[in-house]
Amino acid sequence: SIIGKTERVLQALPLRGKQAAWAANLEEKKNEIDRAYEYVQLYGLYTECEAIYQVDKLMAMWDTLDAADQAAFNFDPRSVHWPTYISTIHLPSIVHHSRAKVTPGKNRNDRTTRLRNSVLSPDRHVAAFDLENTLISSNVVESYSWLATRRLNTPERIRYVLRTLAEAPTLSSIDRKDRSDFLRFFYRRYEDAPVTQIAEDSQELLSQLILAKSFPAGLRRVREHRALGHKTILITGALDFAVEGLRPLFDEIVAAKMTVRPDGTYSGNMAVVPPTGETRAEILADYCASEGLKLEQSIAYADSTSDLPMLEAVGFPVAVNPETRLAAIARKRGWLVEDWAKASGAPKMLLPLGPMMAERERRKQFGGSSSNSSSSNGSQFDSVPS
Repeated sequence: SIIGKTERVLQALPLRGKQAAWAANLEEKKNEIDRAYEYVQLYGLYTECEAIYQVDKLMAMWDTLDAADQAAFNFDPRSVHWPTYISTIHLPSIVHHSRAKVTPGKNRNDRTTRLRNSVLSPDRHVAAFDLENTLISSNVVESYSWLATRRLNTPERIRYVLRTLAEAPTLSSIDRKDRSDFLRFFYRRYEDAPVTQIAEDSQELLSQLILAKSFPAGLRRVREHRALGHKTILITGALDFAVEGLRPLFDEIVAAKMTVRPDGTYSGNMAVVPPTGETRAEILADYCASEGLKLEQSIAYADSTSDLPMLEAVGFPVAVNPETRLAAIARKRGWLVEDWAKASGAPKMLLPLGPMMAERERRKQFGGSSSNSSSSNGSQFDSVPS
């Protein structure tokens, strides 16, 4: 059908928030049409049947009634005008009762407000947050681009941007297949990066990219949970040094980590399994168990169906700026959906680049080197001295 084809196209698009909600509404309309078609098929079978039955005993019972009851209760099916009954009474009644009530009473809060009040109840225990597209409108590729270009000159930046944009389809394909594999593959680019340099640049990364591209309402929500006495935990596939500056907001941060070589450079290899998918649900369950808290009294915030295990593990799941499929799931299951906007003035570059250093500072940092080479793994850090 046209609606079915439209739905498949929308699910393939990177829609989020209100656009994804519109797509979810389209799916709901499709389901209504499917249900109506099922009724058509059901009643179509009835029209192919011819039932012959007698009403002798029914009418004998009617004869025992007094005149008032006989006038009020007509037992004779032959007196019913069936086409009128089917079209004006029976079918409208089925449609009415098959629809869930969506209009609240005059003295009741709307559904979103009620769900939000439940989430922000002092009775809750833990609030777990995803990072990308949940608290910030950025991702690991943007963070790497900012750090990798911080110390590059203009020609090097141009080469980096062209190469990265050319890789975009491949990176997207790997990410769609398996998030953990994508992170392992992409983080190899940090091989040979000096730990001290990354730590220094990450301080600027926090203010100039992560906070600049944050969702203010999301950060306020974290603070609201802390004010209510809830434990807050950030579970993200971003690298630990990129989110270290967010530690004042959270009681616990679980992030991806790389191993460090004896010479003080990153190896590009993961120290532990990246916290994605079902791993996030396990991390949250372990955290609750260690703190003596209950999952059923906890909240989880996320934007993607890859986070379904974590969302389904808690008593109060919240879909934030959800992708199309998650928006549809959240609507069906009655979850709270939040649409958080980016901060005004947030960077809008397709590929954020770190602010360029003055040439004198670059020469000092690089010991007089005028350019960086890139190794086969795509690292921009391999020739930068620690």
